[in-house]
Amino acid sequence: MSPTVLVLLGLASVLAILVLIIKARTHPFLALLLVSVALALVAGIPLREVVPLLKDGMGGTLGGVALIVTLGAMLGAIVDISGGARVLAAALERAVGEKRAPLALGAASFLFGIPVFVDVATIVLVPIVLAVARRMSGRVNMLAYALPTVAALLTVHVVLPPHPGIVGGAEVMKADVGLVLVIGLIPSIVMWLVGQWLSSVIAKRVFSPVPELRAELSGAAADDTDGTDGASARAADPSVGMVLAAILLPLALIMAGTVSALFMDEGDPIADFLAFIGNSPIALLIGVLFASVTLGFARGWSVSRLEEVLAAALPATAAVILITGAGGTFGAVLTATGVADAVADLLTSTGLPILVLAWLLAAMIRAAQGSATVATLTTAPLILPMTASMGLSTPQIALVTVTIGIGSMAFSHVNDSLFWVWSRYFGVSTSTALKSYTVTVTLMSLAGFAVALVLWALLAVVG
Repeated sequence: MSPTVLVLLGLASVLAILVLIIKARTHPFLALLLVSVALALVAGIPLREVVPLLKDGMGGTLGGVALIVTLGAMLGAIVDISGGARVLAAALERAVGEKRAPLALGAASFLFGIPVFVDVATIVLVPIVLAVARRMSGRVNMLAYALPTVAALLTVHVVLPPHPGIVGGAEVMKADVGLVLVIGLIPSIVMWLVGQWLSSVIAKRVFSPVPELRAELSGAAADDTDGTDGASARAADPSVGMVLAAILLPLALIMAGTVSALFMDEGDPIADFLAFIGNSPIALLIGVLFASVTLGFARGWSVSRLEEVLAAALPATAAVILITGAGGTFGAVLTATGVADAVADLLTSTGLPILVLAWLLAAMIRAAQGSATVATLTTAPLILPMTASMGLSTPQIALVTVTIGIGSMAFSHVNDSLFWVWSRYFGVSTSTALKSYTVTVTLMSLAGFAVALVLWALLAVVG
């Protein structure tokens, strides 16, 4: 098929998914799966290859997501049911007050998100954000608290090392990672501030209620307060320090593993050990074990009580995992049919300035296949020949790399795992998520791109 037809097919498939989910009220898992099959058949994928392609897309995504989502949910359940989320929410409210709670959540998320994969950080922070929202008085809009959190997390994920997309992009572009970090801080801070402002604006126009405590968690929490675990009264709430330790431990392990990979030689026993415990599933597993002891057993929980709490976290993960896997299937079909390549080729042939092209390519590839990391790693080799032919300076190459990362933030929608993780955990409907989350991250990406253009002009003057 011609590139134009492939691009039109990609647009039609995304539109079909949106219509099925929003208008026909089809479950997102089925909608993504049905459109993936239809796109594969229409694009000419042989019948015998369709099912293996679907399996590869599903399996490739679930291999990492299932472990992270499940362990993250277990850690969140322990923090929530032990009273840890309530304790942190109360401490946050005392420190900043109700009006500044969204700003505090956004700032904390910006810092937490620097060393941690965005899906992991989102899941770990869910019970805290929910607890803060539930403590507020009046008619509370969940978007006012959930939106600035994910906006901050996604900003640092796409722009700042040590996240895999921007680091891999820097390696392809032969950019200095340290310079990418320094230059990237400027647009990332502006993007975060814009995200905070946009969140407050959108929350005044789009409403999503705070989800009620899930029945299984409500029952587990009730057990923790009525003495059914053999105690005559509820155990004392955990300290703020202990709750923070349970949350920060896996984040610190992940950061240690990432830093060791950047600065230590491959094959070094210490580096290998840090890489092992810093791998997201292992780090979260250690976090679950630590929280089980400090927030569970130390408060009088029995083994059976802990089992109940962990089991209570599982039902909500099923939908997130399946929808995320179906999104991976859709992305795999888009890649196999050549839609992403067609978009890249189409934009490359336009002759646009390198910074504009870097942003557009990353944004369009992100829209086509869903992953910000993949968008960055796909765009970088397409842009590299231009940087070589133009004789750019080291800071300019770093800025082009940062711009690619900024572009990969735009147009996040139904084929992005974070879209489903965020919307489902916070009880946000698909249409509301598109009007809030998708609009916010796209406008933030545009704001970051504007900053990159200013920095480009400054570098041109200095150079």
